[in-house]
Amino acid sequence: MTVHPFDYDAYWRDQTRDDWRKRGLHWHCYTSRMDGNAYGDDPARRDPNSELAPREIRDWLRKPPRAIRQMPASPEEAIRWLRAQWEPVKEQIGREATAISDETRFGTALYNLRCGNDVCWGFWLTASLHLHLAIVATDEKCHP
Repeated sequence: MTVHPFDYDAYWRDQTRDDWRKRGLHWHCYTSRMDGNAYGDDPARRDPNSELAPREIRDWLRKPPRAIRQMPASPEEAIRWLRAQWEPVKEQIGREATAISDETRFGTALYNLRCGNDVCWGFWLTASLHLHLAIVATDEKCHP
């Protein structure tokens, strides 16, 4: 058996993945800004009526519809939303924002969405303010 080398830095450049289409997915986009107290308040984060980011990404789908910020129909549309959230805050994030190039950061996210996976990013904007960005896939027919 031959094991071919794997390029861990470039796998996400594969633009042929369309698992999301085969599974009939669309996405729900969410944002949450939490101070340190809210971030550590597990009961509040588990509360399905709360707009605080849940600990488990799929639990976003149990949150109220008012928590949905956008409903992209394609991975590319979801990435445009994510980039629009990222650009205004990346200077606040500091070194963590530049540790990974935007090409790799968004390319990997796009690949994951094309594979039908969720994307979740979390960053501390200040010592006491956490930003949570999530793109959660669903195949439910929840919108007209």
